[in-house]
Amino acid sequence: MPRYAARRVLPAAVDEVWAVLAEPGRFAEWWPGVERVGSTVRRGLAPGALWQIEGANRLSLLRRPELGGTLLVLEVVPHRRLAFQLGEARIDVELELESTEDGQAAATLAVEVPRFTGIGRAFPSQALGKLAELVRSASG
Repeated sequence: MPRYAARRVLPAAVDEVWAVLAEPGRFAEWWPGVERVGSTVRRGLAPGALWQIEGANRLSLLRRPELGGTLLVLEVVPHRRLAFQLGEARIDVELELESTEDGQAAATLAVEVPRFTGIGRAFPSQALGKLAELVRSASG
């Protein structure tokens, strides 16, 4: 399966970025193609937590993965690392955070996707761009 990755410095501290990541309902604000998210268990961001996600229902000539279904949280290292799987689309995701010298968060996002899904090399950059805008508006 192809693996695509991007790195970006986000305009907020790691703690502020983590606060956004830890809320299931905010996932739709930065993950392309997702419109709504709800946690199916009380543990919002913990290994084994399941989130119900609803994708955009847009007609398109391009084949896109079905982003509805479940998100399974695989690994959580608070303020450092998050790994999850989007079940129906079979997308594996790893997000790592580290603090830069000036106190901002450097984020590395990697996605592993099945071939011919419509998700390409630019997808991690798009997601990190939306996350940057979200944390900029949250901290501003």
